[in-house]
Amino acid sequence: MTRVALACLVLVASVTSAFAGPVSGTVKTSTGTITVKQAVAYTVRDSRNARSRQTEVLLTDVPVDTASLGDVLNPHMRAINLEALKDRNYLLLWINADGTVTMNATYARTMTQYINDAEGGLKGEIMTNTAAKVEGRVYSPSPLQAMGKEPYTIDVKFSAEVIPAPTGPPLPAGGGDPGKAFTTLMGAIAKKNWAGIKAGLSPTTLPMFEKDYNTPAENLSSAIDILKAWLPLDKARVIGGVLVSDTDAVLELEGQTYGVRMLTLVRMAKTGAAWQFRESVTAGILR
Repeated sequence: MTRVALACLVLVASVTSAFAGPVSGTVKTSTGTITVKQAVAYTVRDSRNARSRQTEVLLTDVPVDTASLGDVLNPHMRAINLEALKDRNYLLLWINADGTVTMNATYARTMTQYINDAEGGLKGEIMTNTAAKVEGRVYSPSPLQAMGKEPYTIDVKFSAEVIPAPTGPPLPAGGGDPGKAFTTLMGAIAKKNWAGIKAGLSPTTLPMFEKDYNTPAENLSSAIDILKAWLPLDKARVIGGVLVSDTDAVLELEGQTYGVRMLTLVRMAKTGAAWQFRESVTAGILR
């Protein structure tokens, strides 16, 4: 093996192993057995109470690229769609600040999922639960029963550093300059102003909405439909966020979708002197 090839292998190994920690144990069901060997942890929002954060722990039998899980708005979706997990079984744990745990074991071949929480008999012994590290044991003292499925058991031990979420100095209510730019974009959407909408979209995002084969009116109609699906624009207001860097900000947007109050994370990118919309993800329901 050449030195270049060896160096590449070392680089790949270091990228995939960063933040990954040791794990042992199994989930046993009538569908089969999930044997876990690696744990990766990152911060997510509680979809049922979006102001709260949880530590999500991905337990797998193969190494995954942990570098790709940093600095993203939705590490959960990135994690479950990793190429390394294609056709692989895996286990997800969600650990709350009070140490309670929820699980979802997924069998890739049949896409059968076993979901449970503390009320369903799942037990968690969490020894460390900080912003930097999580470790503990999750198990079932007796067989668990998932709705419509045969009884199953779980007993896993894990330890992992927590991949940090995008962070930085807090933005004021309204979101500062990035928030003002986003508020201007919301106004353009409400007025169906195609020029204003285009001006508010970043160079990486605009091509998703401006298609050469559509007329401007068709592009406008499509953009409004998509943005309204992405963003809770009814009674919407920017309540703050963080300035990740001089050219990157994450806003917190409160609003309503079909009468339900939601929190959405909005990423803004600065191009030249202008802040523009880059992407968004729904964080969850607001209580």
